[in-house]
Amino acid sequence: MRGLTGMKKDEFLARLQEEILVLDGAMGTLLQSRGLLPSDYPPEALNIHHPKVIEKIHREYVASGADIILANTFGANRLRLSEYHLHDHLEEVNRQAVRLARRAAGRKALVAGCLGPTGKFLKPIGEMEFDHALQIFKEQISSLLQEEPDLLVLETMADIRQIKAALIACRELTNLPIIANMTFAEDGRTVTGTDPLTALTVCQALGADVVGANCSTGPSHLLEVMRIMASVADLPLSVEPNAGMPELVEEKLVFRLTPNQMGEYAESFAQMGVNIIGSCCGSTPEHTRRIRERVKMLKPIKREARSFLRLSSRTRTVEIDRSLPLRAMGERINPSGRPRLTAALKSRRFNLVREEAVRQMNAGADLLDLNVGAEGVDEKKALTEVVKVVQQAVPLTLSLDTTDAEALERALKEVEGKCLINSVTGEEKKLQRILPLTKKYGAAVVGLTLDEKGIPEKAEDRLKIAKKIIERSAEYGISRDDVLIDCLTLSAATNPEASLETLRALRLVKEKLGARTILGISNISYGLPARSLLNANFLAMALAAGLDLPIINPYDSSVIQALDAANLLMDRDKRGTHYIQTYGVKLEEVPPTEQPIPEKKPIGEEVYQAVLTGNRESIEALIEEALKGGIVPLDITNLYLIPALQEVGELFEAKRYFLPQVLLSVETMRLAFQKIKATLSQKEPLLQKGTIVFATVKGDIHDIGKNIVSTLLESNGYRVIDLGKDVEREKIIAAARENQADIIALSALMTTTMLEMPRVIEAARQSQCYSFIIVGGAVITSNYAEKIRADGYAKDAIQTVKLVDKLIKKRTRPNSS
Repeated sequence: MRGLTGMKKDEFLARLQEEILVLDGAMGTLLQSRGLLPSDYPPEALNIHHPKVIEKIHREYVASGADIILANTFGANRLRLSEYHLHDHLEEVNRQAVRLARRAAGRKALVAGCLGPTGKFLKPIGEMEFDHALQIFKEQISSLLQEEPDLLVLETMADIRQIKAALIACRELTNLPIIANMTFAEDGRTVTGTDPLTALTVCQALGADVVGANCSTGPSHLLEVMRIMASVADLPLSVEPNAGMPELVEEKLVFRLTPNQMGEYAESFAQMGVNIIGSCCGSTPEHTRRIRERVKMLKPIKREARSFLRLSSRTRTVEIDRSLPLRAMGERINPSGRPRLTAALKSRRFNLVREEAVRQMNAGADLLDLNVGAEGVDEKKALTEVVKVVQQAVPLTLSLDTTDAEALERALKEVEGKCLINSVTGEEKKLQRILPLTKKYGAAVVGLTLDEKGIPEKAEDRLKIAKKIIERSAEYGISRDDVLIDCLTLSAATNPEASLETLRALRLVKEKLGARTILGISNISYGLPARSLLNANFLAMALAAGLDLPIINPYDSSVIQALDAANLLMDRDKRGTHYIQTYGVKLEEVPPTEQPIPEKKPIGEEVYQAVLTGNRESIEALIEEALKGGIVPLDITNLYLIPALQEVGELFEAKRYFLPQVLLSVETMRLAFQKIKATLSQKEPLLQKGTIVFATVKGDIHDIGKNIVSTLLESNGYRVIDLGKDVEREKIIAAARENQADIIALSALMTTTMLEMPRVIEAARQSQCYSFIIVGGAVITSNYAEKIRADGYAKDAIQTVKLVDKLIKKRTRPNSS
């Protein structure tokens, strides 16, 4: 690592073992509080127009004891700068920011290039493609690197796919130390549903050297986030909390958390094992000074390396270790010997895939293997689509089962968490193709014990191949914890001795290499009767030989029962809790190898379930069937569509659904409405509950939250006039009067622009615009809404719909004309 002292990455990490480093504090809110930042001016523009202002603040943080100074580049990517017509100055803005920070830091502090989110969500939550985000980040990083910062810091990331793109971009361009921070809501998850353990798992897998959290609602809520990370992490952690949430006091924004209080929290963070402590929105150099005073005499907590395999989806992480309950991978999304699934994949109809994913999850699968390889199937397109469908249907970790490297990489770009690649072999060409992709996209990999000569008959030869795969993986920087060895199951029908050799190979791999193992169970019984009996017994034998992760048919009740029994007998089911809960009553007879296909439900219930589960692939056909069956459009809407979306809202509030599931249900609802509207005449309006004028206020270029809320309101029957972002108050009021709006909805995501909200409200009242005015956004609170005399506040999209419903029902004031 070049810069302050020529320090390399390993030297930086070694320093974190000896001392707790202090990162600086806020920039934008500090500029605003000092009257140095107009509401329609981005902080990054000051790098080139008022450089002395930025350098002075950096110097204040250095004088206060900061060990790391963040260059003023948080929003200096092309998308954000283009909102202010500064995209042509991207390189100048970024390079000048590092130069200013370097001059201020001197030899007293390290300088970090800072990268914030692009301002747009990636698909499926937003519209941005992964490759586009990757290029946006690479462009900014390339500019930063020209000035040789000491490290890079990713901040305020709420979308796990976006931070994946940022980390991949970093690692493609540099070996500098990287700090990766996500931002968490009060419930301990990001707004897109990612929990702290999953954030840690994904970021570490993608090469982050330090992982943590920043911004959010303040240090009190981040204590639990960091406690979770500290309880499992074997790498350094960082935290940068806000100085609380902003409040309006005498027409000024005030952050209540004092420097002394921030210092107390800093000491608590240090004592739980956080290595880098800074502060975010609302903080000042005095907050930094107090942090330095409280942690300067403390030593970092030493961490021992942990040997766990962690895999994840966006919202859930599974750990695989001999001290934990056994996990099982479902094998049923595989067209081999399944003509219906093959036909569906050929025609790009993914209903069956969705249904299979849900049924396997309900049957007990913890992970799902995705295999689309069949004659006539375009694997490069099909695997990517199946990944999207399955991720939207279930919160399970995925295994990408393909030998096509191009199809694999396309699918890896769509994976939301840390997946498993199934598989690589000991063949040199495959090692060279698959292992770089495994490392780049932060995956784990299955190593099949076969090579150019095929599957060895003897266990010792399979052991040699396993050792080669592990050693070659290490050369690419892949941890041995992230390599699972598959000793391969052959059918006992053709070679009865093969099963014994597989078991012997399992024992050797476990004893000689200490490697993790995976095995497909069902192959053992292929071509034989009573397959369930053979599968269950072979599973028990394989577990005794050292199997860590079985690939099974989760509909095979005998296999599931064998797993439950093994967990109890191997002391993985502590106190037998799961076993007793499951088998404390008489076992019901269940078909051995398949779940029964559910009986056909009434069409209205199927419509309801389609919206509830986000089954957009089926909804239009279901609506058509309902209409042909005589259900009138308004009944479809009022009895099934709206109630289903209301249950989605309840599941969201109960933290059983997260933003991706909500948006998928909303999209399904939208398709249903389109289908219904196509059957109606212009004299038969489907639903019109009220009119809402929606805008992000002047100076604020963020529209992610507004767009989500608008979509949900429309799906609930409201007419939404979306004025976009950075909207003048006069335009908002004129639109409300022209459209006789029942409600004006205002959004702000920045502390620097939330003061525009009371100005809009005051102007509306003065102009005798009688629409209700509601407010929301990441920085807005109910107290703030009350102080600025808004008619309501909602913290998220679901609450906004409830608030609007409530206001519409009690509306008594006349619209302006």
